[in-house]
Amino acid sequence: MKVQAPVKTETRRIAVGVAVLSALMLIVFVLIGRFDWTVLWGTLLGGGYAVLNFFLMALTVQHAAEQMNGVTLPAEEEETGDETQPKQKEELPQQKMARSIVQRSYTLRLALTALVAVIAVKVPLFHAVPAIVAFFFPRIVITAQPLLQKLKKGE
Repeated sequence: MKVQAPVKTETRRIAVGVAVLSALMLIVFVLIGRFDWTVLWGTLLGGGYAVLNFFLMALTVQHAAEQMNGVTLPAEEEETGDETQPKQKEELPQQKMARSIVQRSYTLRLALTALVAVIAVKVPLFHAVPAIVAFFFPRIVITAQPLLQKLKKGE
């Protein structure tokens, strides 16, 4: 499977945002006098995993979309005459396959996130706080993106 351009573009955008937020977090640790090498390694572990997790999620969505073969979601509801019980059309095989791909990926990525968090907490090389805080950086970047685009346009 070839990685499509939107996946590359969005992953690059997330990586830049995570790098900026990681640098800001390191500066905060320096300013409060708590910086040491474990903070740097924890930040690299958490930030690197956050970008990898986003990339894997985007790749999964791409793969699921490719499996749909032109089928659109959500399935339309059928009229049954009884308005209290709308009847759903049976899910198409392509929809089942796409849903399965996304669910499996989510479960695996969640397990991998737990593993990385345990490593951050248990391995003395890493400071757990910056590692785990960095897990949230992609969400912050995604949330801040519309605001940054408005500022960039000068609105």
